[in-house]
Amino acid sequence: MKIAIPTMDGASISAHFGKSKGFLVFEFEGGAIRHCELRANGQHRDHDHDHGCQGHDANREAIHDPMQTHGHHHDHRGFAELLGDCQAVIVRGMGSGAAQAMRAAGIRVCLIQDDCSPEEAVTAFASGKLMAQEGAFCACHGQ
Repeated sequence: MKIAIPTMDGASISAHFGKSKGFLVFEFEGGAIRHCELRANGQHRDHDHDHGCQGHDANREAIHDPMQTHGHHHDHRGFAELLGDCQAVIVRGMGSGAAQAMRAAGIRVCLIQDDCSPEEAVTAFASGKLMAQEGAFCACHGQ
């Protein structure tokens, strides 16, 4: 099983999926992490300035179609393509468009609130201690 985690520094879980510099992709097999790779988020440059999550609501039409680009230039299709071989993503925050795109691509989305390492989160998910969530959530709005 492959599980992706957004990261800013390669060592911790980013607070927001779309703003992350990259994604740690863990391969979990036989009760242990077998491999980890870092995939660059080619859309990170769109977040050189911090504008909160106003863009999530700025273009309502785009939110209803998770595969469209919305107000702050996310191409949700790009996220789905980059992580398409993953079965799940573990996040601390994610906008509704990205969450819908992941689910449409067959990727489960798991929101965590506790502070833990990416390795701890992957192990907890793979052992069934973390479950996928429905709906949208964004850390900056507390949803």
